[in-house]
Amino acid sequence: MLNSGGVNTTIFLQGSDALAIDINKKATDLFSLLQRFDASGLAIIAEYKDYFIHHHLGPRLFFSLQNSAHIIYCSVQQSGKAVHETQFIDYGAGLGTLYMLAGMMGFKKTVYNDYLPDWQHTAQSICAALQIKIDAWVTGDIDAVMQHAKEHGIRYDIVASRNVLEHIYRLPDFYAAVFKHNPSAVTYSTTTANYHNPVMNWYHIYIHQQTEKKYYRQQRREEILKLQPLLPDQQLKELIAHTRGKGQQDFIDAVNNFVNNKPIAKDSSLRSNTCDCINGVWTEHLLTKKEHGEMIEAAGFKMQFTAGYWDTHYSSGLKNGMATSFNKIITLLGMERGIVLSPFVNVMAYSPV
Repeated sequence: MLNSGGVNTTIFLQGSDALAIDINKKATDLFSLLQRFDASGLAIIAEYKDYFIHHHLGPRLFFSLQNSAHIIYCSVQQSGKAVHETQFIDYGAGLGTLYMLAGMMGFKKTVYNDYLPDWQHTAQSICAALQIKIDAWVTGDIDAVMQHAKEHGIRYDIVASRNVLEHIYRLPDFYAAVFKHNPSAVTYSTTTANYHNPVMNWYHIYIHQQTEKKYYRQQRREEILKLQPLLPDQQLKELIAHTRGKGQQDFIDAVNNFVNNKPIAKDSSLRSNTCDCINGVWTEHLLTKKEHGEMIEAAGFKMQFTAGYWDTHYSSGLKNGMATSFNKIITLLGMERGIVLSPFVNVMAYSPV
């Protein structure tokens, strides 16, 4: 479908219903806006400016917007509410395109969230320059998000995220908090931590091992010595190993339990995962469909777990050809069995009623 200016407005999302058409138009408008956007003049920290320019205005911009359009479409459909009646939050938004597209959709309320203040300040500067309206900005984890909602009379209908779910330190608490806030809410998350695709599984394990080696093993050593400066070397080595993947109070409790000859609680789903032991940031769960389902159902929701799709908008024709073939196979396998080949998965929690 071409609009009056000859621009294709159906490239981001397949569908001829009113919602799909509207999302396509807004995504096309945002794509055009970001392609012309000169971020070099933004008064933001150079590190974040460089990240935004190279990771979000670069060659993956189309795929980012395609994913954002898909997330909004599926979550709104599942919610059963009209866009103008829906309160939407991009949880752990960073500098992606989901909150921008949501801000253009006309939701009753659009909220931006990220754990780190610097990401939020950068996103605010970008939206101001692009004249995209976000109704509220919240820094912190799910507890901060729900406290803000309580103080401002917000009842989220959709809690959405792109490549954030795997980084939430206490995932069961996240789902429990959303269900307590609104049992009818829809959480829609995409994650590249796809346990069932052997290649993505291997890749995440490799990243975990490299990150543990370069950063977090040494960090735990330093933090343990702050808590227990007289710990013998052999016990220190053991405790460094036992505390991998633990952060916040869990890390402190583990150190105290070890020196007091008490057992350290083990998480069978940890696998190769690691994280910042002070705040839990960077945790990257590599969970099975069953493990996701158990967390979601324990909170009170039902789960839908489906295959994502490969990017077909690379500059390389060979890559696009291979990606197109993979997507066709995923379609033939079905959206549930196709997870063995997809680069990411869609994890949706929704009301069982």
